Amino acid sequence: MRRLAVLSTFALAACGPPAPTTGVCMHRLPGDLVITEVFADYAGASGDGGDAGREWIEIFNTTAQPIELAGITVSHSRADGSRGNAHVMRAATIAPGQYFTLGNAADGALPPYLDYGYGDDLGELFNSDGGKLALACDGAEIDSAPYTDVKPGHARALGAGERPDYTRNDDPAHWCQAVGAEFTAGNFGTPGAENDCAPLVVGQCRDGDAMRDAAPPGPGDLVITEIMASPAHVADTAGEWFEARAIHDVDLNGVGLDRVHDTARPSVIAGGDCVHVAAGSFAVFARSADAATNGGLPAVTATFGFSLVAGSASAPGDLTIVAGDTVIDAVTWTAAPHGAALQLDPDLVDPIANDSASNFCPATTAYGAGDLGTPGAANPQCARLPTPGTCDDGSAPRAIAAPAAGQLVISEVLANPAGASDASREWFEVANTGATAFDLNELVVGRIAAAGTPIASARCLSVAPGGFAVLARAADPVRNAGLPRVDATFAFGLVDTRGDIQIARGDGAVLDAVQWAAVTSGVSLQVDPAQLTAEGNDDPSHWCAASAPYGDGANLGTPGAGNACR
Repeated sequence: MRRLAVLSTFALAACGPPAPTTGVCMHRLPGDLVITEVFADYAGASGDGGDAGREWIEIFNTTAQPIELAGITVSHSRADGSRGNAHVMRAATIAPGQYFTLGNAADGALPPYLDYGYGDDLGELFNSDGGKLALACDGAEIDSAPYTDVKPGHARALGAGERPDYTRNDDPAHWCQAVGAEFTAGNFGTPGAENDCAPLVVGQCRDGDAMRDAAPPGPGDLVITEIMASPAHVADTAGEWFEARAIHDVDLNGVGLDRVHDTARPSVIAGGDCVHVAAGSFAVFARSADAATNGGLPAVTATFGFSLVAGSASAPGDLTIVAGDTVIDAVTWTAAPHGAALQLDPDLVDPIANDSASNFCPATTAYGAGDLGTPGAANPQCARLPTPGTCDDGSAPRAIAAPAAGQLVISEVLANPAGASDASREWFEVANTGATAFDLNELVVGRIAAAGTPIASARCLSVAPGGFAVLARAADPVRNAGLPRVDATFAFGLVDTRGDIQIARGDGAVLDAVQWAAVTSGVSLQVDPAQLTAEGNDDPSHWCAASAPYGDGANLGTPGAGNACR
């Protein structure tokens, strides 16, 4: 029985976390000390010494006994463990249920808010991309915690309202930005005292000292208006940028900046403060926020980490703004001038119009170090865009050829695509049943009885006699499930049940309209070729379900080609 008792005791001990058992570390358990606050970036006047002697860390004693800190190792690194530094503490005591602050000041020159100085042993706390702090004794970890979203002059604090806990501080969602108490002028935090901020609630952001619901953008709420893909006066890695205009008031918290044709994850705009852009104003997104190195950009709203490309016909440049899986806006280009931004004509600030590269022109106004563009401000008129009622056929402007009555027929609709991000995979097709070509330019596309949106393009969007044109939510084949081509884009959503589409001329004359009661996911509705008229497609019995796959194979249809009803 004695033997069994010994084995049982051993088994119970082995189930718990390992604890140091010698010297000052005897009986010290994980969670006895908890990292509760980090101040990484002092806000002061230029030339006042910066962060030297002003960075600090706060810890809390969760036990009912004083803890002797001599021999405890404090370490600091990046989140992945790289660039690590450590400090072994000298004699100091932290009382039960009390806070204790350690800073990078010399031990004999501590400011009043510090209890202990570790000098420069931990290196500089990271102002960008965050880091990790840890406490250990005899190699056994007592606590560790990441810190992120550092803002100058504000500590990152474990949220108030709950007793400090060594598992809760592992999650950045439980941390918040100190905003209430100033421990020195212009610098906020509660060194040595209970924290004063609350963690962010999902869907909220901090507006001044108050929390409010964020206003995330939806499709078309931001329109990409200018792109600097190839600066001449500064390096690409610092000088690339793009601009977007807000159509409605939005908050950019959580919005992603991305390239479609790369494998990297989006650059997500993080932080607890509301990143607000008012309707009609511009947001500038850049590789660098430092005006001394980015070519003299005005205020940068957010930064991104990917590279822009000049683009070519075979490998276009591209940009997209996303909110989760929702595409807010996207553009592509096949040529970007060196040292000049591509600018969207100010009359065409529209998420459909900027899908056409011909609606952009090279910038001519210098900014900052000498590159050309108007970052953060309205673009000037593009000199070479055709006048209203005309389009560019590749050689010269000409009058837009509007379709005659009965010549344009809506011939196929995919209203409920299969696959992720199905909204970007919606499309419909029109047929030219006449003997002459017509242009899609300036035709108004929308739902029946709705206002609709004109198709805006400087380039002539011509449909040959007997030919077809595809109108889609997205022009990029990566986003639209591999459509063989897209002739124009539209911004409204197709409806699965009791849906409809209408196409009209600019004068309001309706050219064609169709309605459907219901659709099958991943299968287009097609008009029987024998009934391909503006009257024939009004009869639901003249439509059939597509049977041929296209693109990535997830959906059935014949976009841009004749239908095959049986």
